[in-house]
Amino acid sequence: MEPLVHVLIPMLFLMAIFPKLDKKYVFFLLPLAFLMDLDLFLPGHRYLFHNLLFLLVVAAIVYFVWDKRAWFVSLFYLGSHLILDLGDPGVAFFYPFYNRTFYWVSTLQMTPDGFALEFGFRVREFSELVFGYANWVSITGSVFLLLFLVLVCVRYWKNIKKLIF
Repeated sequence: MEPLVHVLIPMLFLMAIFPKLDKKYVFFLLPLAFLMDLDLFLPGHRYLFHNLLFLLVVAAIVYFVWDKRAWFVSLFYLGSHLILDLGDPGVAFFYPFYNRTFYWVSTLQMTPDGFALEFGFRVREFSELVFGYANWVSITGSVFLLLFLVLVCVRYWKNIKKLIF
């Protein structure tokens, strides 16, 4: 997933869902959205820092350094990074305890009998990971963008209704 998407989508979600949240939390903790991708420069991208253990350790540090709201925002940014990276080759949620990545599959193919829809999770062993997967396609970002638009419409339905009708 593009680094800009890792920042924009969670930031827009936070601002749309929690409009009264102090913006210092939203903007000062924004670099956490990039933090998990630091393993890009180490052997072990997508499992060394892309896991729940790393998420909990970083969120705990934020909690003890700042406060409970900062902890919530850090969980949101780090968790959204994991969710946005669920496209193939996936995320190693339980690393170092479980050496497999989980990834989301959603495809629609035309077959001679009609259309075939595949929708669900798959698991891959670390030994099966192919590095250099940057060109693999994931629609996770599109799904989140659509979800964001739905949430904004629900949140501001009264204002939208006044504009349209």
